[in-house]
Amino acid sequence: MSTNESSQRKAVLPLRSAPSGDEQPQTLRQAVWRERWAILLPLALLTAFTVLCYLLPLDQACSRYFYFGGHDGWAGEYWFLEDLCYSISPLPGIVMGIGAITVLVLGRWFPELAARKPLARFLLLVVLAGPLLLVNTLVKPVMSRPRPHQLTEFGGDLPQDVAYVAPWQLSAVDGKSFPSGHASMGFLWMAPAFFFWRKNSLAVGLWLSLGVAFGAGIGFFRVAVGAHFLSDIVWSCGIVYFSGLAMYLLVGGWREGAFQARRSDQGDEITAASEAAAQSLQPEAKAA
Repeated sequence: MSTNESSQRKAVLPLRSAPSGDEQPQTLRQAVWRERWAILLPLALLTAFTVLCYLLPLDQACSRYFYFGGHDGWAGEYWFLEDLCYSISPLPGIVMGIGAITVLVLGRWFPELAARKPLARFLLLVVLAGPLLLVNTLVKPVMSRPRPHQLTEFGGDLPQDVAYVAPWQLSAVDGKSFPSGHASMGFLWMAPAFFFWRKNSLAVGLWLSLGVAFGAGIGFFRVAVGAHFLSDIVWSCGIVYFSGLAMYLLVGGWREGAFQARRSDQGDEITAASEAAAQSLQPEAKAA
């Protein structure tokens, strides 16, 4: 094996590649087509659930289960775990966001961190695109959906009569129910699944399960205090999932080795220089 070949082989850390039988796309269009079922199936489930929310009182029935009525309020208001869960709910976004920025900044001076820049960029984009941009900046202010505790049927705290508003239905009430910002931060744990997309199904399943479990747990307590409907939580999950998948496609995560951590150029130069020096010494050693 030549020095260059050896250097190139060592430049990529040994992460598992995509299965050999899986045809690799060459363009973004082909990559989107390959992920058509990962797009269409969740979208179909979300659409079916939303239609049910229009036809049946699913949201109201779920919220009514936690509502005591009168001055007793909501069941979650008496739970210690609700305060704890509310406090730690931003943790995934903080960990991923600050961690990614740290890697991108300090990577200028530390080769080991520089090798993780592709992963850091992807995580930062998912944090910015999902919970911050789509959920809290665009969808929530535009929809203005009233929260459960603002509705008249749940002892609403607004002066006017406020009725239920279905998901994706515009409202004139100043509400911020749809979708859930806190739950979306919990669902962020799904983002690392896209590092392993089509390469390690077990890791994909574990990260997706962790994200769904963490986000659903936060969402459960947000529903129990009357801050959100069930559909707010479900759509938060959908928005974060599609944000991660969209970033995976747009940044070229489908390309072979796109997320693989690489050694720094400096490290490659040192390795190549060391091998060259070793080869140059071999004739002298034989002559001696």
